[in-house]
Amino acid sequence: MKKGVIVLIVILSGLFLRNEIENKNRINIGVVSTLSGEGSSIGIAMLNGIVMAAEEFNRDKKFYEKKVSLIIRDDKNDALEAKKAATELIDAGVVAILGPALSEAGIAVSEVGNERKKLVVSPTVGTTKLSGKDDYFIRISPPVDKNAISLADISKDYFNMKKILLIYNRKNSAYTESFRDSYIEAFTGETKGENNVYIKTTSDRIKSYFPAIKDEIDGVVIIANPIDTAEITQNIKKIKGEMQILVSGWALHQNFITYGGKYAEGVYIAYYYDDYFDKDIIYLDERFKDFKIRYTERYNEKSDAFSLYGYESFNILVHSIKRSGSRNSDKLKEEVLSPESEEYFLQPGKFDKYGDGERGVFIFQVKDKKFQKVESNQNFRKE
Repeated sequence: MKKGVIVLIVILSGLFLRNEIENKNRINIGVVSTLSGEGSSIGIAMLNGIVMAAEEFNRDKKFYEKKVSLIIRDDKNDALEAKKAATELIDAGVVAILGPALSEAGIAVSEVGNERKKLVVSPTVGTTKLSGKDDYFIRISPPVDKNAISLADISKDYFNMKKILLIYNRKNSAYTESFRDSYIEAFTGETKGENNVYIKTTSDRIKSYFPAIKDEIDGVVIIANPIDTAEITQNIKKIKGEMQILVSGWALHQNFITYGGKYAEGVYIAYYYDDYFDKDIIYLDERFKDFKIRYTERYNEKSDAFSLYGYESFNILVHSIKRSGSRNSDKLKEEVLSPESEEYFLQPGKFDKYGDGERGVFIFQVKDKKFQKVESNQNFRKE
């Protein structure tokens, strides 16, 4: 009897010790993303990339080695929900927060992070309202202004457009207004009034887009989520079939092609992402190609910019935690911004001194139901 009790005590003690070791060696990372409602396609893709990276990191770890636990919250594309989620995660003791996906939520989470001195690493937030700030907010994706400027350059220099109808979504205004303002400044600047932009929103009636404008429009720029962009593209081309349409990087998702159908063909898009491969090209980083293969095997769908940025952001953060040996946000931020982090970008990228991502801009056109790369913005040429 005593022998049985002793064995039971030893077993329980061993389990207790194991749990203690696992708890002490557990890295808790919070994730805030848009998993429901408008914009959820981007948020889910971002989360998929993060989850896959965490699974790979934890794989083959011994029980005494540090593993990562993700504590995930849905911000529902709402600033108040995002702020609530970030507060709950920090109260729960996370080392840092990954996310959110969209800019309106990004501003809310950054405010909480700065107030609580907790590092926030966003894969995809693009608003210029967070640019150039020495704070606790870092992002993998660059601010949206260079993206917008590239699209404006195409409008002017490639298509020789003078009159543009710009349609933007007010829901994620931190992103769409940043894009809108950067585009307008680049398109109209130094043209002595020759170039003009007429502004509408996605909530305006489609039939009001053209009759209210006296001038003949040369092209349309749409700044909205993939599904809204697809719907607006369809409706515009049903009215003016030959109208040239250019869209923001927010729409660089398979949903745009799926919902846009034949009307998505020919649309141009600019973004900080290169998905171009063929048999004659060897990409400078084979790890990206491997990532694409593994992602498709894991989720039975193609990866995109948002899943890639989620994957990169996790690896940059978790390896910074390992290198620093600290959970202090100031030390962790310093490590994230160090040159060592560049190893975990699967496409060329780095941070500026404020923690804003820096990448090249690439131009795509929808052809044969695919995003086909045309050129980088530095080399864009008419075919």
